[in-house]
Amino acid sequence: MPIEHWMLFGTFAEQRHFTYPTPDTYKGVIINANMAAYAPDGLAAFLLERTGLTYFIDPMTHAFQHDPAFITDEQGQPKSSIVALAEHYDPKKEHIARFLGEKPLLPSYLEDQGLIKDLVDRCIAFQQTILSNAMETAEAMKYVLFESPKITPHAIVVPYFYLTESNYERWLKIQTQCCNLARIGLDSNRLYAGVVMSRGVLCDQRKAKYVAEAMLDTNVDGYVLWIDNFDEHRSGENELRSFLDFARMLRKNQREVVNLHGGYFSILAAGNLGSRALTGVTHAPEFGEYRPVVPVGGGIPIARYYIPQIHGRVRYRDALHLFRTMDWLKDAGTFHENVCSCDECKATLSGDIANFVLFGKGNVREVRRGTNLVRIDFPTTATKLRCLRHYLQRKKREFAQSDTASAGELRNELRRSREILEQFLGDGVAHLDIWDRAF
Repeated sequence: MPIEHWMLFGTFAEQRHFTYPTPDTYKGVIINANMAAYAPDGLAAFLLERTGLTYFIDPMTHAFQHDPAFITDEQGQPKSSIVALAEHYDPKKEHIARFLGEKPLLPSYLEDQGLIKDLVDRCIAFQQTILSNAMETAEAMKYVLFESPKITPHAIVVPYFYLTESNYERWLKIQTQCCNLARIGLDSNRLYAGVVMSRGVLCDQRKAKYVAEAMLDTNVDGYVLWIDNFDEHRSGENELRSFLDFARMLRKNQREVVNLHGGYFSILAAGNLGSRALTGVTHAPEFGEYRPVVPVGGGIPIARYYIPQIHGRVRYRDALHLFRTMDWLKDAGTFHENVCSCDECKATLSGDIANFVLFGKGNVREVRRGTNLVRIDFPTTATKLRCLRHYLQRKKREFAQSDTASAGELRNELRRSREILEQFLGDGVAHLDIWDRAF
């Protein structure tokens, strides 16, 4: 089976990218439950406009177990999308919504089997109906040609919780109960379990095996995997090997494993080089190749160009410096031969290498830093769009290459890129060697 290429839905401003570069690029879209609860009609219209794009919902049940500061606004009130989700999961305020915005959800709040069953039933019902009902009643529904199964989720995801070195045993007990309860009455549905955990659990062989065996003992069809803030470019060989070992344990009996936040290493893991350790990999249009479980504030946007040889985004000025050093900006032909020949790069350069500046064009604004004002170059909307389209085209190529090239060819590509660029980037290409050795 081809590697499943999933895309995360971030904002409505990004919705046009879910058919780019071609409508068949993606297996489907993964939607956060709080967004589905808050804007079901908008998401229904988005899915219908894309002729029934396959989707499933991340139930986001872990959001309630963290410090309430992460789900409250500046006034200390729970965010409206979280309130909407809590009302679906716990209208009687018996478990998840019991102390919403005041205290984190603890395992002790879900010791009662009846409360666990209530959460599971309501979480499943939410995923089954929140968007399908909105699509059935949407004005656009009369113009679509697909059958009703297209508007139901690709899979149902069981309520899950963030597993850390200190809490994994307590939460895992509840999570496996959720899986077993969810399976009842869902024989005809694809059922996924969320496996979301810290790097500490991942790299502790005993703990990782304990989690994997507990999840394999449930009667689910697959797993949504999320390792907290797992940046493949900065991870060590031990972390990467632990990731591969854990994914392969979950793949036992050919169960599906979709990495919720993955980059090129995950794509390789899902292909011939990784012996199909994953069945699918997910990223967002802009970011999302790795992400912390507990959200953090965003930084100032800067123009970033995805360099195919290192499989990573870098600041435009750094990409410019590298390409000049390598003499790859001599002319458009040299650039396309050595860097990228995707449609976006060809269209942007239009035969004139001087047009590479369009990937970094911005407007200078003054931003307050403490008591000082600093001048920062913000990328224009057109610049961000060019960089994004280039990135999405390269991603499509990476999935296809990992799926069809041999393991030897894929390893040779990593080695060639490292050999060419190491003399100019030094440790900036160390991840290529680490990836190679991890496999």
